[in-house]
Amino acid sequence: MSATRKTYRVGIIGAGAIAQECHFPGYKKDRRSKVVAFAEPTIERHTEVKERFGKINGYSNYKDMLKNEALDIVSICTPNVFHAENAIAALNAGCHVLCEKPIATTLKDADKMIAAAKKSRKKLMIGFTHRLLKGPQKTRQFIQEKKIGKPFMIRIRFAHGGPYPGWAKNSWFYNPKLAAGGAMLDMGIHAIDLALWMMGPIVSVNAIARTLVKKIPVDDNALLQVEFKNGSLGYIEVGWTSQPGFSGVEVYGTEGTLICDYIKGLQLCEGNASAGKDGSVKWKMLDKNPTRGGWDIEIKHWLDILEGKEKLAMNGQAGRDALEVALAAYKSSDSGRKMTIGKS
Repeated sequence: MSATRKTYRVGIIGAGAIAQECHFPGYKKDRRSKVVAFAEPTIERHTEVKERFGKINGYSNYKDMLKNEALDIVSICTPNVFHAENAIAALNAGCHVLCEKPIATTLKDADKMIAAAKKSRKKLMIGFTHRLLKGPQKTRQFIQEKKIGKPFMIRIRFAHGGPYPGWAKNSWFYNPKLAAGGAMLDMGIHAIDLALWMMGPIVSVNAIARTLVKKIPVDDNALLQVEFKNGSLGYIEVGWTSQPGFSGVEVYGTEGTLICDYIKGLQLCEGNASAGKDGSVKWKMLDKNPTRGGWDIEIKHWLDILEGKEKLAMNGQAGRDALEVALAAYKSSDSGRKMTIGKS
């Protein structure tokens, strides 16, 4: 940040739920930034934003915002299909970009975004907020420190009642032209990213995505079996139709197990869990509140990256890697075959 500039000037494209619950308040509470403009085609959103966050210049077209405002940062909070177009335009306008997940809806578009960031020499971060939760962070730390020996299996389950009605401002999540996928691309992309972050590259995926309960044209439940480059295996379950149940991450290793239950806490299990009478296990609570962080610190983390205080790990390549697995999972579901992940 320039020594003569007191704050980053921020523009936000898309003023729906994620923008109003994370981006607008996140920038507002950090003295290093100020949201000076937003772009949103739905007029009632303009009223909502100004009532909640004060006087901010509103545009119906993001291109007008980029043209008329001197911005340092742009947050992309639009439906998935628009991410690439919005992000590339902002990068080409000389702005750092924080883009909500998934990075894009095609690998071609993801590649264009990565190339635009490189050409403009600006930062591109993808909003994989589960990486910012204390529980997953400590889980990964214990894996890297070999506290559970060699990890051989990971299980991730993220499920709830669905984004709409309820949390989301409208039903675009259920529109295949806007979302390009259902639960597997929405919640599943977080799970896939965590699996990659904790266990390394995925080399194959076998998946089933189905619409089981909701009357929507996209999947509301999905199961993925993945194989990692290191030989470990993984199981991912995501859904938009579940009543409360386990939500979180389990990692099994040769010398212990990590259970990161988002409700009950992060626990380490050590000992000999044999099927015989000699089996004995010891449990240790590592964190009773593993979901601290996430949205609450996303903007702070992003600004710390721009100031060089944190490393950019949730970058364009991380976004592309997760998207590649998700798209392969949809192909697997459609074809009934296991898909190999690209070797590039």
